[in-house]
Amino acid sequence: MNRFNTLLQREWMQHRLGWLILMGAPLVLVLVAGLFTELGVSIEKDGDTIVRHTPVAAFQVLACMGGMAVMTLGLAWLSALFQAPGLARRDHQDRSIEFWLSLPVGHVSSLSATLLAHLLLVLWAALGVGVLGGWLVSLLVVGKTWGVAAWFSLPWGGVIAACAALVLRVAVGILLATLWLSPLILMTMAASAWLKRWGVPLVASVLGVGGLVLDKIYGKTWVWDVLRTLFEQASTAVIVADGRGTPGGMAIHSDADSLAFIQGLPAWAMHDLGVAFQSLMAPAFAAALVVAAAGFALLLLRRQRGA
Repeated sequence: MNRFNTLLQREWMQHRLGWLILMGAPLVLVLVAGLFTELGVSIEKDGDTIVRHTPVAAFQVLACMGGMAVMTLGLAWLSALFQAPGLARRDHQDRSIEFWLSLPVGHVSSLSATLLAHLLLVLWAALGVGVLGGWLVSLLVVGKTWGVAAWFSLPWGGVIAACAALVLRVAVGILLATLWLSPLILMTMAASAWLKRWGVPLVASVLGVGGLVLDKIYGKTWVWDVLRTLFEQASTAVIVADGRGTPGGMAIHSDADSLAFIQGLPAWAMHDLGVAFQSLMAPAFAAALVVAAAGFALLLLRRQRGA
């Protein structure tokens, strides 16, 4: 366990500056923009604006936290997916593979630590930073709309409970979404490890050209169906897995409506999480794990061969 923690620490020491900048940039930009512009929340239903720039303060805080979390997490996730192919050949490029091979560290641990750090732990950290950043932004937003005193007099018990439930829901959803996308991620990483710079273009060509050939010539949409299933399951794994929306809809006309909405969020989040877990029983998920395991095995084999 100590060796595995050391491997995780290596990832932190090597990438911490980029991670910190990536996670802090949305907060800095929003705070700077908030000092010079009017921030508000506008909600529409059936084309009619129900609340325009003056939402109740409690809902405003929750919206700020959610918005910042989405921005920060989205940037971190895109960065992780973009970096993943390069991680597969990083140790070979800088020749550090020879150093790691000389240590009493297993190849499985080395690969697992890298994948865990970049595809999960960083995303969880980004989610937490986004939520905390949204808490700071909410002070600015509520203060400019209602006055700072309104922010301190909020029903924080209900707001914190709702936020905690949503954070838990999204955090577990990130894990599930990563598992759903793991076949694409690991196979792309394996191709990059074995074929270097040609790996990603080859995977893209096989999926793109292969899908077009099967579709246009043979009338088979197998490739598109697989990709659609993976991305749809990954997206619903993060949130709104049951497709029935949030409790009480979005028709918020008063403080009472807003508080009822917020109080219903924890129960809804737990129900939605249960629906997300139910999707793991599908044969498609088992097939995805098998393909992902094959990709991990190819990465492991490439690493065992050293240079």
